[in-house]
Amino acid sequence: MSDFSEKDFGNLSVDRRTLLRLFVVSGVAGAALLDMEKALAQASDKDIEKIVALVQGGPVGDIIKAEANSIFAKSHPNVPVELLVSSNAVTYPRMLAQRSNPVIAGGMFNDLFSLRGTADKMWEKFNPEFVPNAAQIPSSLLLPGGEGITIHQTPFGIAYNPDRVEAPKSWADLWKPEYKGRVSMWDSYFDAFAMAGVVTGKGPSVEEGIKAWVPHKANVGAWVKSPIAEVDLLHRGEVWLSPHWGAWAEQARSAGKKVAFTVPKEGATLWSNQMHCSVGFSSKATEIIQRYFNTWLSESCQMAWLTKAFISPAVGTIKIPDELKSNAAVVSPEAASKLYRLDARHLGANFAAIKAQIDQTLKG
Repeated sequence: MSDFSEKDFGNLSVDRRTLLRLFVVSGVAGAALLDMEKALAQASDKDIEKIVALVQGGPVGDIIKAEANSIFAKSHPNVPVELLVSSNAVTYPRMLAQRSNPVIAGGMFNDLFSLRGTADKMWEKFNPEFVPNAAQIPSSLLLPGGEGITIHQTPFGIAYNPDRVEAPKSWADLWKPEYKGRVSMWDSYFDAFAMAGVVTGKGPSVEEGIKAWVPHKANVGAWVKSPIAEVDLLHRGEVWLSPHWGAWAEQARSAGKKVAFTVPKEGATLWSNQMHCSVGFSSKATEIIQRYFNTWLSESCQMAWLTKAFISPAVGTIKIPDELKSNAAVVSPEAASKLYRLDARHLGANFAAIKAQIDQTLKG
């Protein structure tokens, strides 16, 4: 084998492919080459003490620990991963304040905070070489105008208590007089109002949907702020119908709650999570972070989210099991691309005004 000077090894992480080619030319091959590639990956571990990633709690985080983290540990055993379970609303301002000296490497963000981070220049663009699994995500599922990568999704339809009502066939069923005081709604999550706009022929306009709800506001018996609290209200029969996320409604049903989920004839909106890598880390650390996030798109992680939590995959090669194909909460990437997607950029810029419209016209 030829000799290499110290400068040849000055940037192991960035020049890894070049070095591997040199080793092949020098006669290193087979198992020895695989060992060398692993050694080069581990050599860059010193460039980051640990990865702190923002995630949702419950089965989402549990599956990341069981599936994604175990994959990453095989190639980077010296880089511990800490999962920060928190909401975007709580953690994003902290990330913004720490941008000059970041601690949180990135994580999962809904459409609203994903595009807010794009506007604030908080995200490092992904290098396709570091996230090869992203090549299997249909372009129709990627958030327009953002640097993020869609990791999973679920339809936002209507959850209901099957002991109290039949499955609603239309979003307009929420306005039936017999449901006075029996519908729960959100004042900070606007998808149900967008679908009210669709029902009234205005398209998925949140502002028009709020207006459409005014004659029926007596039907709202609870304004909620927690998905868990909402399904508990349904289970106890305090409310009978709740615009809700399909995956979380199905998680409640599978846990024994009296909750069912349906997509009305007008369709549903698409909720998705995007993964992002924060700016402010060195190039070597950014590579390691992005290689870690690639494990979220692994077949085992995507399939576990699907089969254990009813969260639909973003990776197009993942096949929906036969037993889940008829489940209203589960959508293939192709089906997901046909659902309504809210204009997160508009909602982010007008959030306070939209919230005030709800407060003044529906809650007063």
